[in-house]
Amino acid sequence: MLSKLFSVWLVILECKNVECILDEVDQKIFEKIAKRVKALQSLGYDQAKQILLSRRERVAEIVSQGNGLPKESAKLLLSYIDDLTLQLIKPLTVAFLGPRGSFTEEATLKIFSGAGVKPVPYPSISDVFRAVENGEVDYGVVPLENSTEGSVGETLDMLATSSVRICGETEVRIVHNLIAKPGTRLEDVKVVLSHPMALAQCRNFIYSRLKGVRIETRASTAEAVKEAVETDGVAAIGSELAARIYGGEIVARGIEDNKENYTRFIVIGFKPLEKGTETKTSIIFTVKHIPGALYKALEPFASRGINLTKIESRPIKGKPWEYMFFLDLQGTLDDPKVAEAIDELKNRSTYIKILGSYKKIQ
Repeated sequence: MLSKLFSVWLVILECKNVECILDEVDQKIFEKIAKRVKALQSLGYDQAKQILLSRRERVAEIVSQGNGLPKESAKLLLSYIDDLTLQLIKPLTVAFLGPRGSFTEEATLKIFSGAGVKPVPYPSISDVFRAVENGEVDYGVVPLENSTEGSVGETLDMLATSSVRICGETEVRIVHNLIAKPGTRLEDVKVVLSHPMALAQCRNFIYSRLKGVRIETRASTAEAVKEAVETDGVAAIGSELAARIYGGEIVARGIEDNKENYTRFIVIGFKPLEKGTETKTSIIFTVKHIPGALYKALEPFASRGINLTKIESRPIKGKPWEYMFFLDLQGTLDDPKVAEAIDELKNRSTYIKILGSYKKIQ
């Protein structure tokens, strides 16, 4: 009996030793992979990918000869390690409402500063949403509302129908500048181009300093700047970033009517950003078209002392005179009070969609 117990103990001890050896070897494997990643990071993603692909065949041949491993198995193992390496050094790709030089690009650079991101311009807000939905990019950045001109309808409509969530937000102080071809004077300007919202935000300057000029709208401030710097007698209203990118000269700075002019931008995606403060939750809901329905829908938040920072109605596409409500509140879904209020809202509404809990990047 004792000899049998001793044999079992030896087997257990031997297994423990094997596990220790495996732990030690695995630790070294991952240390080597980490060293491999660090060596390639300095080259950048595209060059690293090219190097890994070009050497795979040769390395597989050497490994298979030296370790008795079939060459195809060695190639397969290397492909897994290479894929892992590239995943670790690949920069985040972030879609933004372009073209280059837009205020949305400024917001993107502010949100993802120091994160090694690759900003990618898209021509419309809906294109940004689709790029995130399809996995073309990791995140997207779009404007949600301006402090003087109100909400961006296309963004609200896309939030209502898209599968993406709000992952973060920031505010950008909007400073408008009159930008033109280098050497252009104010009196030389005969045409002014910009986005309708930017033109609306600079009404006083346009009517007091640019009397008689022709006003033309463009899809974005950046597009307007790009066009203006290539044409004599044409100026655009846009950002300093756009002026730098397209080689324009700022004829007049800070021409916006309201110096407290801010635009709120949101990050859309499927994973909340960890950075930031002041957590907020956004939802969409609809109620029955009966007296007191909206009051009853909001009551669960008031009774719990939850601060609502925004509520706005938006027409429902295809249903004339029916509306959905966008609601922002302070707090997170992990907060029991917020969770309870939303549960109550579900019983008092006809539809509810949670757009996400997220932080503000200062």
